[in-house]
Amino acid sequence: MTAKSDSQFERVDWSEIDRSRKYLTPERVTLVVGLVATLTLYLYDRFLSHGSLIGSWTPERIDWVFICSLVVLVAYGVVPLFRHRDAAKRVLNRIRSRPVTIGALAYLVLFVVIGLLGPAVMSNPGLRFQHAFHPPVGFTSEVVRVECVGEVTGPPLDNQCHGSWTYPLGTNERGHGMGFLVVQGARTALMIATITAAFVVPLATAVGVVAGLRGGAIDSLLMSYVDVQLSIPAIVAYFVGYAYWNPSLLLLVAAFGLLSWGGIARLVRSEVLQRRENGHVRVARSLGAPEWYIARRHIVPNITNTLLPAVFQLLALLVLFEAGIAFLGFHDIQVYSWGGIISESVNAETPSWMQSRAEQPAHKIWWVSTLPALALTLTMVSFKLVGDGLRDALDPRGKQ
Repeated sequence: MTAKSDSQFERVDWSEIDRSRKYLTPERVTLVVGLVATLTLYLYDRFLSHGSLIGSWTPERIDWVFICSLVVLVAYGVVPLFRHRDAAKRVLNRIRSRPVTIGALAYLVLFVVIGLLGPAVMSNPGLRFQHAFHPPVGFTSEVVRVECVGEVTGPPLDNQCHGSWTYPLGTNERGHGMGFLVVQGARTALMIATITAAFVVPLATAVGVVAGLRGGAIDSLLMSYVDVQLSIPAIVAYFVGYAYWNPSLLLLVAAFGLLSWGGIARLVRSEVLQRRENGHVRVARSLGAPEWYIARRHIVPNITNTLLPAVFQLLALLVLFEAGIAFLGFHDIQVYSWGGIISESVNAETPSWMQSRAEQPAHKIWWVSTLPALALTLTMVSFKLVGDGLRDALDPRGKQ
């Protein structure tokens, strides 16, 4: 008896294999229309608008970069999913047997929705120091405050403030609701991940593919640049920029994003060096297929299951780096970050009943650090799990 093999072939859509001479593909149309619309909004905001663009939203430079990155991801990420629904369903069916991966994917979808729509729904409540460190619903706080929104119990000198639905997740030292802060932190993390996925990852992939396919002097030149890049710590570059320019999220993306893709480029190059010797690639080259066609049709689709885990790992690391920089205080104070929120509970000071400042241990205001730390942890773990799950799902040698 022969054992049943678990290996299987992917079903091929031969209409996609034929070289298309169409220039107006849905991806390109979406990209051009989106960029033109973004440019129109930018010009209107730059020269005609004299205040907020939409509602109370006043876009900064990082916002325009974020919008452009969303356009790129929609054009070359979302549109292909609708065009190739059968392939997307096959991948989804493969990961459906992995409840952990499905849960992580559901969390990332929720993370994207909250990061995109949350700030528009939840406006900034403003400073309310009289409601500082209000506990979440279902909990009480021993920290004496100026005004307790919820029920107050206990003796006069040892009051217990109960949580209220006015602030269901509690407040920080400025009286901002923790729900608002967590949502704003999700927006910042989403910006980091989106800009990296739209601009940094394609750059790393292109460098690795070109180096692996062309070889020779081009390979040596590109890999030498990658070696130099990897020898420069991104955090040092950020601190240098921090010293000469005002801290901003765009500076952080430029420093960490542009100096952190060398590992992905090396990984892609090593995969290309293996794939370019495959029989079907040799046949395509012998028939006169150009290098760009070989890379697009035969190389990149076959390294996706290796590339995706590295990409999701990079996204998780950059989100963590941003939180760490914010935790240390080297960030734009006008940008809400999970790391900056966590740091507020370390050696925090709260007003006592005599209006003096008194240090409070972090465990008495645990919600200030726990909620953003939980969101940060779930985001990083979800990126890792989804990357690993997609790697297995895109491997045609795996089980159905």
